Amino acid sequence: MTKQKFANLYTTVRSLLKKANTVAVENSRRFIEISSERNTPWWQIALGVVISLFFLYYPLGGLLVHNIDTSSAYQPQTTENKLASVDMMSHLINREVHYKIWTPNLPFMFPSYFLDNMPNFQLGLMSAIAKTTDALNKLSFTAASASATDNLSDAAELLKYPGNIWLFSPQNKLLPVPSANTQYKKGRKKLNNFNNEISAGKIMLPRNAQNLSLILQYVKKDISRLVAKTENHIRENHDSFTDFKADDTFYFALGKLYAYSQIIKSLGYDFKDVLISRDVYQQWTAALRFLQETSDLNPAIVRNGNLNSSFAPNHLVTINYLASRTVNRLNTIINKLNQPMDMQ
Repeated sequence: MTKQKFANLYTTVRSLLKKANTVAVENSRRFIEISSERNTPWWQIALGVVISLFFLYYPLGGLLVHNIDTSSAYQPQTTENKLASVDMMSHLINREVHYKIWTPNLPFMFPSYFLDNMPNFQLGLMSAIAKTTDALNKLSFTAASASATDNLSDAAELLKYPGNIWLFSPQNKLLPVPSANTQYKKGRKKLNNFNNEISAGKIMLPRNAQNLSLILQYVKKDISRLVAKTENHIRENHDSFTDFKADDTFYFALGKLYAYSQIIKSLGYDFKDVLISRDVYQQWTAALRFLQETSDLNPAIVRNGNLNSSFAPNHLVTINYLASRTVNRLNTIINKLNQPMDMQ
């Protein structure tokens, strides 16, 4: 009920901000027209436009664009023998690059240019999807033809594309290149094609302990690297009076762990029989619980406070603690999956 109230409040505030932004743009237009009629000096007109941009266009526009979504309401499709995990990744990509605005690559003329929390969240989310797709590409499939799994291989490459590229190459600013949005949309289409081939029986994926273990090893290593990176940031910056990069690190981790919470939930549908037969269901739900708790983190201000402080919180320590607990659970699951059945 509380979440619903916050959702309604958020919708109302966004609506009001949208109206305010419309009014601001209209007032700026009228200001220019009136200034022209009164023969106002050009520098006063320019100053008025600059003030409108910095105090109206960017703040209000940025607030309208800002949308960090950690919802777990989507239920992946499990019909027709499709992989629920692939369907979930397709959903997350579609949500971030189609229904929202992909913010990490937008240049200064967009109001989202000064946002940093949402771009880092989206980059973290997409990195988890790319890593999982790469793990799936390493599995042993039984395919009707040598080219049957090309869609998955192509998707793995497309989703590794740097998320901050807009229209020009980072190496040569005059060289046009595909945007991150375009590549991710293509990657999503390839994932859907792969899932359709699974459904049509052109590709057979053994849903056994070995394949699940391989996927989880990729996930565990990726989260472990995240923990090490975040821990290094804490160690180097927690003595700083103000750590302006703490929120970047926090929201990148939040995006990655949120994506893994949804992907692992979906893998539970794909490998349900394995989880039950190997008696790891309890550990599986524990890992999901820790990941869900990271998704619920929503501090008003991200702090990397001194570890000995009685007053300043350290949100990076909190998210790292939950990520570490997840790694421990995944490690237990992997060990049990790798044991021969007669040893369990």
